[in-house]
Amino acid sequence: MFTIGVDCRKINDGGIGTYLQNLLQQWFILKVPAKFFLFCNTRDKKRLGFHHDFAETIIIKSPKYSISELFSFSKPLSDIKADLFFAPHYTLGFNLPCPSVITIHDLIHIHFKPRFGILGRGYAKFMINHAGKNSATILTVSENTKKDIQKHFPKWSYKVRVVYPAVDTDIFKQYPPNDIIDFKRKRSLPDDFVLYAGALKHHKNPQALVEIVNRLKLPLVIASLDKRIFNEEILPALDEKKMVNIVDIDNYNELALLYNCARLFVFPSLFEGFGLPPLEAMACGLPVACSNKASLPEVVGDSALMFSPDNVSDMLTKVNLLWHDDSMRDKFRTRGLERVHMFDWGNSARTIFEILNKVVRP
Repeated sequence: MFTIGVDCRKINDGGIGTYLQNLLQQWFILKVPAKFFLFCNTRDKKRLGFHHDFAETIIIKSPKYSISELFSFSKPLSDIKADLFFAPHYTLGFNLPCPSVITIHDLIHIHFKPRFGILGRGYAKFMINHAGKNSATILTVSENTKKDIQKHFPKWSYKVRVVYPAVDTDIFKQYPPNDIIDFKRKRSLPDDFVLYAGALKHHKNPQALVEIVNRLKLPLVIASLDKRIFNEEILPALDEKKMVNIVDIDNYNELALLYNCARLFVFPSLFEGFGLPPLEAMACGLPVACSNKASLPEVVGDSALMFSPDNVSDMLTKVNLLWHDDSMRDKFRTRGLERVHMFDWGNSARTIFEILNKVVRP
């Protein structure tokens, strides 16, 4: 048995948080031969309350993306005599006393210059170079992101290993009709609607959602924490504001129920490292129309109706077709339910642990 320190400060951060939660849970279920020390903030300590034989928590006060975080891990890793440090992001500390493995989910900071600016891109490039140089292995979540790393950071490309994330099909599944009816009533949802779930940031292409409502007159429900962007950018651009709802989702079970309630799922993103929402929708039996950009074709295969997010006419035609054509929805529903079986958190966690093991015991 060996000792692994894990940076868990992003346990609540979207895709990275989902990735961390599922890996830790699967390692616990698999009873992997390691003792974990989970570095987290005070707020998340209870969420990481595994049995002490499996994991213990250590409070790290340094904020994410801060100078102090770069010097906060050396001493606690030494104190626990860590054999390995696992960081689910590319911010790797200095002077670490043990080998490290990182995960790079995407290079969005490199691609989207207007949003992140010169400082944001400079910080990302510096930290990825530092992490690439000092980590034993770089994990990533798609072949598309691997190619991205090879293009922008070719010096470290030989270290990259692709291990796909997955969907928890104990949660994301088809629910009984009565559960769906009750949830619709509880949340005052329309009988039929287009669903979007995820962030509303620029690279997610939220203006496409405006086009769908304004041009196709389809009811839209948005599940997102980005209420400021919704209120300041999306809502003012809508011709018929009553056709759009934004809903609060408290947990993954509610999100799964929301997928079950919709008629179709639309995901017009311009850039993804992987793209979990379309896969979650498929697991719930929801037909998907999504962008053909970045990693999404790799994730959905032929199980979604894909469109060019740069071509408004193509997007509107595909969404409108999937909304009205019952046989097409049935076809993509069936394909989606089959596609989901290609991605399994147990297999992913087992593969990643084998990689960690080889770093400690080459």
